[in-house]
Amino acid sequence: MSGIFRWLFGGSSAREPKAPDTVRGEPRSKAAAEPEPDIIRMADPSLPGQLYFAQLERFTSSVSAKDYVTAAAAARASLPLLRDWLKDPQGDGQRLDIRIPALSQGGTMMAIVGDRDGLCELRDLVQSFDHLQAYRDEAEEHFVDLDLFDRLREAIRANPGILQSRIRTVLGVDDARRSSRLISYLEKSGEVRRANSGKTYELYLADAEMPKAAAATIYNEPARPGSHRRDRGAGRPYELDPKRVSIVPLPPSPNAWEQPVEMPATEEAFADPQGSWSEIVVEPIAKSDRPDPGFRRHYSTRGGALSFDDLAKSEASLGAPGAVMFSDANGRPGTPVPLHRDAYHISVHPEGEGFALRSKSGVMTVYRGDLGIDFETDLEAAPEVVTNRERLGLPESEAHRALRCIALTPDRDRYLFTHVDEAWCVNREGERLWGLRMPAKEPTRIRVGGSSFGTAAEIDQALEVMGLQMPVTPDEIRKRYRQLVRELHPDVNPGNEERMKAVNVASERLTGLDPEQLDGSGGGEAGFEIVISFGPAAEADWIYAAAFSGTGETALLGTYAGRVVRVDCSGSLTTIYEVGSVPVRIVETESFLYVMTTTRLYVLDGDRLIALHDCSPKCDLLVSGGMVLLVEGKGVRVFTEDGQPMGIALTKAPIRRAYVHNGAVVVETRTQRGNFRGVRAAPKRPGDPFQASPMRPS
Repeated sequence: MSGIFRWLFGGSSAREPKAPDTVRGEPRSKAAAEPEPDIIRMADPSLPGQLYFAQLERFTSSVSAKDYVTAAAAARASLPLLRDWLKDPQGDGQRLDIRIPALSQGGTMMAIVGDRDGLCELRDLVQSFDHLQAYRDEAEEHFVDLDLFDRLREAIRANPGILQSRIRTVLGVDDARRSSRLISYLEKSGEVRRANSGKTYELYLADAEMPKAAAATIYNEPARPGSHRRDRGAGRPYELDPKRVSIVPLPPSPNAWEQPVEMPATEEAFADPQGSWSEIVVEPIAKSDRPDPGFRRHYSTRGGALSFDDLAKSEASLGAPGAVMFSDANGRPGTPVPLHRDAYHISVHPEGEGFALRSKSGVMTVYRGDLGIDFETDLEAAPEVVTNRERLGLPESEAHRALRCIALTPDRDRYLFTHVDEAWCVNREGERLWGLRMPAKEPTRIRVGGSSFGTAAEIDQALEVMGLQMPVTPDEIRKRYRQLVRELHPDVNPGNEERMKAVNVASERLTGLDPEQLDGSGGGEAGFEIVISFGPAAEADWIYAAAFSGTGETALLGTYAGRVVRVDCSGSLTTIYEVGSVPVRIVETESFLYVMTTTRLYVLDGDRLIALHDCSPKCDLLVSGGMVLLVEGKGVRVFTEDGQPMGIALTKAPIRRAYVHNGAVVVETRTQRGNFRGVRAAPKRPGDPFQASPMRPS
């Protein structure tokens, strides 16, 4: 579902979750739900009709299942529906500027299946309406792709084993990225097989003979292991009721910033732009010890760090779907080990040893600390998955999308997995311990306007306006707001209208709730919302992130609605944290909880917010050695364990690995290692110190 909305609203949306029914256990008054904002429903001419969105769902699920024939048909079926929408004069002047997959990736699907008539219809559509002007160049490019697909097939048929690096020359194509992208589509569709050959691939048509040496480099998934479950029947999940638990509203994060959080650039091998470190010691890395760029995903553990080659780019992954490598606390890397199955989803507990992987086919493999296999189980065969699939009417082709997350306790004695809106906890002996189902969402609401989003700097300013500082709890914000309302109300103290307005904006940015929800008076600033309905599976609150706590006693689940749900060891709900957008990473140590969205990192101690930082969707989160690292392509932002800024470490070359060793932040590029030692003083934060201009949520 998140993919649909990224497509639909240009990569981001100012979506605000429905206000919670309780705030720290206090019920909202009946008036607090009024007035309802104006609702733009699917019949509104600013959006295409419901039939279009049904085809959009068919299109996205078909692309995901690599059924390109059905995807092309769904894209073409969307075209007359889009024409009817654009012909409706009622929509003039108020049409939403949405992204239309049928005209972009849909055109590629028509090109790969050879639907020239469909591409002609697409081109005629975008030429007929100014609203689609942005798609006109792309519509012409689809015809080029149509020709290139045929020429690629013919070149591979005539030259079995041709190197992908040579295909551009053979075809006379200048754009190497374009030819690689089209070859990738042919491989996904099953028409072409690619065998590793050094840094490139040998290409064969699927029905062509392949030398044994080439075939040995292609991974073939092992047989399914079956389920280790003892329970043959599906249990009944506990239905989450938000009205009965403590809700912690946090400063909401948008899905994207208008101006992304960016590191400054440097021409030095290693740089300290804030003067935070006493010294930077640079040393060359011996050729034999240089980090392999194929290992691109890193996770901290109790004894060191795990690095994964999840795209099978390293030598260790030859003939395998990927590889894993463990580096000890001193940063010394061990021998890479090939993975047994593909790493479609990775779960590493920061306080444990070993890890778990879920393959795209739904098999979970648990590995020990020595990187050997502990046990396997087929999650697709779990009775709860079968029952939930039937409940939601999901086709089997959607299986890999419906199974979302896995998580492992530090001792690997329990694991949990999620299927759409349900989470199930099972012990290693295969016994079901508990199950939980998220409440069905109302039709997805995308709020347009409002002041609930603020940058980290604006959150600091909001706290100052309220006379507060971190750490702070929602209860303290609420009590302080009521106190200020009593002091500044015009009937009591005239002339404070501007101050009262500033307090209202500050309180909304700190909690995501409008002022009337904070003081219980009802009402609220009326904006408008877009309401979109796709059916039972889409309206379920999908679980997108999961983790066990630092001790492994409780579990945390992050949902599409922007909630992080804490569940105790018996499966009972204890707390809901509202963060405003989809959590992408949840890490809890024995001391602190870290929740990361695509735009923000929250650091919490219980229900106390102790730190908050804006971040980039490209950064990785590492919690190790008493520090928190946000690692990007050429820079690392460093914080104390409780989220206080320590400094920034920059590089000229791309970062291959970053970790903490003996209190120093170690950053490795391909050829050099920089040790950032001795923090001089924590830098002051005027928001993000390296941000060129203020960000705004898009």
